[in-house]
Amino acid sequence: MKRVSKIFLVMVLFLTFALTLGACEKNKVSHKLEKDVTIRVYSWWDPAHQGIVSLKEGFEEKYSDYNVKLEFVKISSYYKTMLTKLAGAKLAGGGGEAIDVMMLAFDKLPLFAQNDAIMALDDYAEEKYLDDLYPSVKEGLYFEGKLYALARDVTTWATILNTDMFTEHGIALPNEDWTMEEFINICNQFAAKGVAGYAFNNYTDLLSPWVYLYGGSYYDAENNVSTINSDEAITGLTALYRLIQSGGSLSNAQTLEYGSQADAFVQDRAAMVFGGLSEVNNIENKGGHYTVLPLPKGVNGHQSHTFTNCWTVPSVSTKPAWAWKVIEYFSGAEGQAIAVEAGMGLPATPKANIDAWKNETGKEFRKYFVDALGYENTKPYSTDTFGPNWDTNFKVMMADRIFDKPGLTDQQVKEEIIAINNLLTYYLQGGV
Repeated sequence: MKRVSKIFLVMVLFLTFALTLGACEKNKVSHKLEKDVTIRVYSWWDPAHQGIVSLKEGFEEKYSDYNVKLEFVKISSYYKTMLTKLAGAKLAGGGGEAIDVMMLAFDKLPLFAQNDAIMALDDYAEEKYLDDLYPSVKEGLYFEGKLYALARDVTTWATILNTDMFTEHGIALPNEDWTMEEFINICNQFAAKGVAGYAFNNYTDLLSPWVYLYGGSYYDAENNVSTINSDEAITGLTALYRLIQSGGSLSNAQTLEYGSQADAFVQDRAAMVFGGLSEVNNIENKGGHYTVLPLPKGVNGHQSHTFTNCWTVPSVSTKPAWAWKVIEYFSGAEGQAIAVEAGMGLPATPKANIDAWKNETGKEFRKYFVDALGYENTKPYSTDTFGPNWDTNFKVMMADRIFDKPGLTDQQVKEEIIAINNLLTYYLQGGV
């Protein structure tokens, strides 16, 4: 495990100790709203960002009768710093720095929830609000059957295609109902022209379509078991390896020679990449010419996955009722529309009015990212308490032992995946 992960776990242990000391002092949840209060909101976003400013103004206007003010605090080295602050606040018995609302990526929810660092929100949430969420988003807000967060923004994945390369090499663009078989065929058409059809950053979220589009999964969080040894996952990961060997895809190492998958794309070294809206913006900012289509259809038809940044209420919050009102507004239809218009991500609910944004001239492709939220088989990205350990070791071992290692047979790829899977189960269960 990397040194930063070890430091992170030490901070978690310290936080657990502090929270345990204060567990007996917890008061029953109060829903009373006081007047003339200031709520401190912690995130990694710049408080001057237009989206944050608009959320602040919208909330304060809505509750103007209460004279409630929001104070946004941007934190660097976010998770390490927040763990320290939370532990300090608990040890201070509520007399230290106020931490009322905190932003978390949802893959960190299990760790913070299990260590009692954030509050369960079931006593506050109404079923109607929860039922209005996209199912894949709603599912990702829970840990062990309890609601621990509301959505700040959501990411789905689609395919970004280099229109210059398709034109230059005389290869027809596919339609939106294309399949993985067609995708691989197109990649190999580019290989025949001497260029790659695909490139990838070696990140677990970007690689996950190669597993779930073939019917597999990364791991079983309930039983803490890695599952890339399934026939379905092995088929998908082997298909990617074969594509690399045929020249239809750059390897991880080859992609890094250009800087990233986006750099390979804009340098006309790869015709397609998978990514979210942020990757589209990244490619556009680098001067790339592109169009967007849904991910190719897999064994379950159209499918994507969701990754959600969340708003949570720390267990040390002294104003939990107001903290709830803040995140309820931020995550509701009005707040989500503000966030989307400000370029902060996709909405958690179809109730958000984002028609103008979705139909902006020249940006009609945004519909594919929004549509992916509602696919029947779209699921939240896999998370678990030790999920970050799994992620780190997966990408290192897959690159070193498979993707960047030429000449393997399908049987050797399978054997390597099974061996890697055994180690990943160990890491998923807390091994170091």
